[in-house]
Amino acid sequence: MNQGLSFISEPTPFAIGQTAKRELMPVDVAEVARPRGNWVLPAVNEVRLGLILSDYSANWHRSRGPLSISVSAGSLSICEFNQPRRMEMRNPANVALVLLRNEILEQALQDSRQPRVELLERHGLQDQTMRHLMEILLYEKRQGFQSGAFFLDGIAAALASHLIHYHSAGTPVIANSVGGMAPATLRRCIALMDARLEGDLRLDELAREAGLSTSHFIRGFRESTGKTPYQFLLDRRVQRAQTLMRNPRASLTEVAESSGFANQHHLSSVFRRITGMTPSAYRSSL
Repeated sequence: MNQGLSFISEPTPFAIGQTAKRELMPVDVAEVARPRGNWVLPAVNEVRLGLILSDYSANWHRSRGPLSISVSAGSLSICEFNQPRRMEMRNPANVALVLLRNEILEQALQDSRQPRVELLERHGLQDQTMRHLMEILLYEKRQGFQSGAFFLDGIAAALASHLIHYHSAGTPVIANSVGGMAPATLRRCIALMDARLEGDLRLDELAREAGLSTSHFIRGFRESTGKTPYQFLLDRRVQRAQTLMRNPRASLTEVAESSGFANQHHLSSVFRRITGMTPSAYRSSL
């Protein structure tokens, strides 16, 4: 376990298989449908969270004795660190599971004035902000993560900060606003965005360029530009797409690829949301 993170355990019934490309993604997301009967959950050496998608009840076999649980759809879990669990499901269950990389939590700790944070074990948790963030991750998973790793970096950073601030033992003090970024620093960060619009830029790279932690960078960038880094990046991608569409020989598929969008459908969706018109309509207006 990382030195900066530890857990207070009240076992919860979730785990997740490590099948995603972890070197590329700040989180793993999975949907699990379990029938009635036994469910053996492997230990996972990372922070794991559950979003309950259907009501269910189960008998939970643990070292401190059995426990009967009933949870409702929409509730959340912060799961026990690196511990297997055995459950006897009394009815089928659907659960969305998120593994949050330990590095993301360590980055969030840079905004805390404590050297370590103890995350509290929870099940049946009601937390509107945490639920909203996990629903975004679930939606992205269902869409094939077409918004890209840069977007996931921002959601993962927000989720990590929320966990540390609201679901840890003691009261970590999260730093207040860092103010806007210095103009020269902001120009360097925007230049880096422009140079890497095609999609391989990560949020922590921009934070390092600014000399800030990831969370501080997000707040400082938003105060300087009025937009989150991801919103700003989408605007720059749309601007590039508009420039490329002036070439009548460039297909919309080529425009999407050269502008950092996952595909033509992704380009069309974002382009219409930002400009109010489809790429085809924009091209016809030129």
